[in-house]
Amino acid sequence: MKKKLCMFVLIVMLLLSGCSNYRELNGLSIVVAMGLDYIPKTKEYEMIVQIINPNAIATQTGAQGIPIISLVETGRTISEAARKVTKRVSRPNIYSHVALVAIGETLAREESLNWIFDVFERDSKIRVNIPVIIARKDSVYRVLNNIPPLDKLPAKSITGKIQNTSSLLGENHETQMREVISAISSPGREPTINGVTLAYETPESESLANTEKVKSTYAVINGMGVFRKGKLVGWLDGPPARSVQFVDNLIKETNLQIQCKKQRYDSMEVTRVKTKTDVKMKKGIPNIHVKVKSIGHIDEVLCNDDFDKAKTLDKYEKDSEKVVRQMILDGLTQAQKLGGDVFGFGEKFHINDPKAFKKHEKDWNKVFQKAKFKVTVDVQINNVGMRKRTYPY
Repeated sequence: MKKKLCMFVLIVMLLLSGCSNYRELNGLSIVVAMGLDYIPKTKEYEMIVQIINPNAIATQTGAQGIPIISLVETGRTISEAARKVTKRVSRPNIYSHVALVAIGETLAREESLNWIFDVFERDSKIRVNIPVIIARKDSVYRVLNNIPPLDKLPAKSITGKIQNTSSLLGENHETQMREVISAISSPGREPTINGVTLAYETPESESLANTEKVKSTYAVINGMGVFRKGKLVGWLDGPPARSVQFVDNLIKETNLQIQCKKQRYDSMEVTRVKTKTDVKMKKGIPNIHVKVKSIGHIDEVLCNDDFDKAKTLDKYEKDSEKVVRQMILDGLTQAQKLGGDVFGFGEKFHINDPKAFKKHEKDWNKVFQKAKFKVTVDVQINNVGMRKRTYPY
């Protein structure tokens, strides 16, 4: 009987106590994106805090005004800048819904990323599975505050584009803050971060007028930033950028252009990509062997080859293997010149031979610059589409 009474009292106390940290939603400002840059003259961090404007995204009462509000402050630390923002907003900021962090190219090149994520890891209010981008050759403020015509929120538009191009083209992949932190902390890997640039910039890019034009200002995903010891040292653009995704087994689907005649190409879709990497040290030089296997589908033909014949398929398999091999080699050699092992070969070497890696742990990027590469590719075509014979031209 005493146990039942105690249980009843405990339940009543829990029901009556309520939530001590309960706050009304209409008394908060929800931060959906953050921007960080560095001002060399004052040696201060610049922070852009992007807040949702609830009146602009309301569905029942009708949307009014611009969907986001941007506040800018500076500080000797990121924490100081964030607290100084409170002078500009009437509600407490909550950071649990941040969907994007944009970093300025000046900060990435001059100040490095080695310390700026410390505040995010220490503060339990902020998640570390947030996508990170670099405002490439542009202002963080302009990139973040471009009002997209298709999506209401700029952060949603940018992350959607990264996910879209990652799954269909393969030149980029969504890099989250936790991945950047892990790469910075690892002696055998350097991070890569997507670049974002504004295209067709107009004075109306930060207003609702931008959404009323057929040809409006928009953010475009532009290359993969290569880092060395936390600092941005260069970019991988176009097909060579896919080499990172190939090596890391992140390619879901991509497309190859295979030359069939002078200035004429056929197109092949590549899926089910599997990559294995072997790293061995010979006389102080890393010998890296990248092995790629994939399935190919012919999805466009501009030369009148007969795909009913086995020799035609065999030719296209060999040609596509050459294209993939060269694409990966171009990415490997470009990253090697920049001196940043963004492929994580050092990590793979550490897993295979921890003792041997320890000898080169402190200067792995220099050792990586001496590496020799071997790339073997196996492509099997198993589909030529609904039409086997080409048009008679």
